[in-house]
Parts: sequence; C-alpha cells; structure tokens
Amino acid sequence: MLNTERIRLMAKLAAYEQGEGKEAMQIGQYYRGDYVSVQMIKTFLCSTLAFIILLALSVLYQMEELGEVLYQINFADYGAGLLIKYVLFVVFYQVVAWAVYNLRYHSAAKKQKLYHSRLKKVEKFYEREEKLIPVDNWKD
Repeated sequence: MLNTERIRLMAKLAAYEQGEGKEAMQIGQYYRGDYVSVQMIKTFLCSTLAFIILLALSVLYQMEELGEVLYQINFADYGAGLLIKYVLFVVFYQVVAWAVYNLRYHSAAKKQKLYHSRLKKVEKFYEREEKLIPVDNWKD
C-alpha cells in the first residue's frame, strides 16, 4: 500500500539533498563560531590580496606623477596613510563577512531543522507501517 504523504515527503527530502541541501549540510557540519571564523580568515586573505592588487593598479595608473614627485614624498607619512587605508579596507570586509556568514549559517540551520523534522515524519510513517504489517509476515 502506497502512502502518498510519505512519498511526497521523501521526494522533498531527495530534492533538498540534491539541490540547496548540499551547501546547508556542509555548513551544518561546523559549529557557528568555527564556520564564521574559517570564512573570516578566508575573507581576510582575499581582502589583503585585493588591497595589494588595487594598490599595484593605483601605482601603475599614477606612475608618471609618482616619478615626478618621488623625491618629495615623505615615506613615513605615505606608509602610515597606506596602513590606515589597509586597516579600514580589511575591517570593512571583515564586518561584512561576519554578517553574511552568520546569516548563511542561521539560514542553513533553519533548513537543516526542517529537513530533520521531515526525516522524523518519514520515520514515523515507517514505524506505523511496521506495526500494521510486521516484517516477519512479508512475502517476497
């Protein structure tokens, strides 16, 4: 005897596992703090690399002007200004990363909770069927 509600639940579970559930299940393997920390470390490395690339592009763009005023530049002040810009750049991206990855973790946790509640429903359907038709009485 087919149970249509159980079949629908199982189809939803299979679609979830093959679609959006892959990422949620990977995120769900971590504690929130661990997941956010790892992602923030990745963001730090990527934002540092992005800042270096932007600095190199800026230097290349202003190469002619830098050549004319190179002897007039106070490198201590220039370095301090560059360091402040770098810190602000990285802090901005760290704050954005913290917010984004916290939201992603909570979203994945909600999806995982729904997934597990559906699994429990399917399990209850099977338990009810086993009570109605014991496994020993099944005929092949």
